[in-house]
Amino acid sequence: MNFLRGFSFNAACTGLTFVLGFANQWLLANNLDAADYGKLGLWTTTAMLGALVFGEWLNKGNVYAAGKGAGRGKLVGNTLIYGLVLTGVLAAIALAASGLSLPFFPHLEIVYWLLLASVVVLMILQKAGESILLGEDRISSYSLLPVLFVLCYLGSNLLVLKVWGGGLAQVLVVWTASVGIVALTGFALLLRGAGGLKVDRELWWQMLRVGGRGGGSVILVFLLFRSDLYLVEHFMGAAQVGVYRVAGIFAEMMQRLPNVAGAVLLPKVIQAQEGEGLLSLRVARNVLLFSLLCAVGLLAAGKLLLLLFFPKYPEAYGLLLWMLPGLMVAGFGSVLNTRLAGQGYPAITLWAPALALALNVALNLALIPVMGLTGAALSTSLAYVLWGLLVARHGLRQLGCGWGAFLRGKASPPSIEKP
Repeated sequence: MNFLRGFSFNAACTGLTFVLGFANQWLLANNLDAADYGKLGLWTTTAMLGALVFGEWLNKGNVYAAGKGAGRGKLVGNTLIYGLVLTGVLAAIALAASGLSLPFFPHLEIVYWLLLASVVVLMILQKAGESILLGEDRISSYSLLPVLFVLCYLGSNLLVLKVWGGGLAQVLVVWTASVGIVALTGFALLLRGAGGLKVDRELWWQMLRVGGRGGGSVILVFLLFRSDLYLVEHFMGAAQVGVYRVAGIFAEMMQRLPNVAGAVLLPKVIQAQEGEGLLSLRVARNVLLFSLLCAVGLLAAGKLLLLLFFPKYPEAYGLLLWMLPGLMVAGFGSVLNTRLAGQGYPAITLWAPALALALNVALNLALIPVMGLTGAALSTSLAYVLWGLLVARHGLRQLGCGWGAFLRGKASPPSIEKP
């Protein structure tokens, strides 16, 4: 599928996912109290981090191997074997940890530890299946699976919160079930035409070499974007995490388009398609323009939107304003970071987010006790700026394009096709 068609379809699906996801967050934020909403944000972040630690190497390896033409039967077979082994390992860890507690679940029972282990494995399988589809450039299937997830999650939450009168525990259960449904659907799509499942140990090690670097990079970027939630909880409690999370919903809106563009661009970079360098620059510049428009829109209408959809969290508007500069830089930087990912994750994709994460944590530790949530938002914004500029500087140099030419859209094809 060419870039424009793939981008248009993925953008439409992502837009639908965002609208439904926004409705889901509205439902959760207005039917759970602030503390439970904050706990939910911490719980989901912890599960996502676990999925990254144990499975992101597999996801990145699958994308790269599928893009290079590895057999689907081998990729699916390797993935399912890993999921089976990991299920046993995480179940044992959950049983061993059942006597421990987390700050946002002070009296965590064994059932919650097992639930956490289950959702981590299911998320890994879901993302692994999607990564094979992406590597094969099957953008339609790849784009529809998140829509299925949010439909399941939103529909289930409507029943849990509005019909059955449930609470946080029931929301966690339906979230896990929704992830499981999407994982099964993804593998059903992959098994058609797979030609039989196989386990290929040599392919596994090849994937680990590329995926290990990619997984490390993604984990660092994830912590850059989410570690502040834990620091806010540490200094200010779960209820303030709920406030900060609402600002994050609008911040994530600005990251949607860069994520869509990167997903469609990645297989073209891996396959070294002609003209991908010029395409990457054009996409990055357009993402920057989109981010500027979003920032202007949020400046003008953000307060009204918060009062309309999240009336319990009016203070989130000020936090969002502090985040905007970092979000604008991180948006176009993430597109160029995707291009580097398609080249096998060079060192910049590891040390740039590591440096930005260190800055983020240091500033949060210094500023949250003094400035509260504003300090967290400012710290995160500055860290985003650092990461985006470091990655963009490296990417533009590799493509032979200066900042002026990039901003004016004057990069010439000959200069960028020979890094």
